[in-house]
Amino acid sequence: MNGARVFPGTLDAAMEAEAWANAEAERRALAPDAAYALSLCLEELFVNAVRHGRAREIRLALTADGLEFRDNGAAFDPTRAAARQPNGAQDFEIGGFGLGLLQKFAARLDYAREAGWNVVTLALPQ
Repeated sequence: MNGARVFPGTLDAAMEAEAWANAEAERRALAPDAAYALSLCLEELFVNAVRHGRAREIRLALTADGLEFRDNGAAFDPTRAAARQPNGAQDFEIGGFGLGLLQKFAARLDYAREAGWNVVTLALPQ
């Protein structure tokens, strides 16, 4: 794995991680759709790991086809959780739609729990 980074589990670090991912996407000359998917999925995973999982550390690595995201927060498998669906015109409340975004923008999404770490690997669209 190339391009690995470790970030503290803070919301400020989420912005730093997104900037790192954008720079890596540019350096690797990712297609615009793949770069957008990387940024969107990374932000969703990072913010949820910090807010809901109380992760103290997040480890990111770009792989040949996507991203490996590791966090030491509470166990959570995004491949098994149901994505929230809009409930008509009244449901404009922000939040809760992130799993649907992950499923839509990742070409493949896998999960494992390894020695107290959530490990999410996602493939980007080609």
